[in-house]
Amino acid sequence: MTYALLIYRIVAAESDAVSASVEDALAGHRAVQAEAGAAGHLHAVAQLDEPGSARAVRARAVGHEVTDGPFIESKEWLVGFYLLDCEDEAQAIARAKQICSDQQHTIEVRPVVWRWHP
Repeated sequence: MTYALLIYRIVAAESDAVSASVEDALAGHRAVQAEAGAAGHLHAVAQLDEPGSARAVRARAVGHEVTDGPFIESKEWLVGFYLLDCEDEAQAIARAKQICSDQQHTIEVRPVVWRWHP
């Protein structure tokens, strides 16, 4: 089954509250990418730009509305994601733990339901 590992950050990247060095934080990412990539389980990984660059598109009675910023008010913001094939939820959670080395991050593990097949 494919899982999305959605990576949320509590504080801005420039904050003094960041507890792990960049290299320490990336070590888990590199390990998951190497292991899952070698097994053919890695569909995608991406780092997203900061919330200030986001645009929200909403359908309205007439046309659409496009606004600045993230679509919800939140202390946490989505900073990246993985799409991975995992044997089961336990493996998805283990991989999330491996990339979640900083207490300022939260990894949401969610099964993916593919609706379109080429």
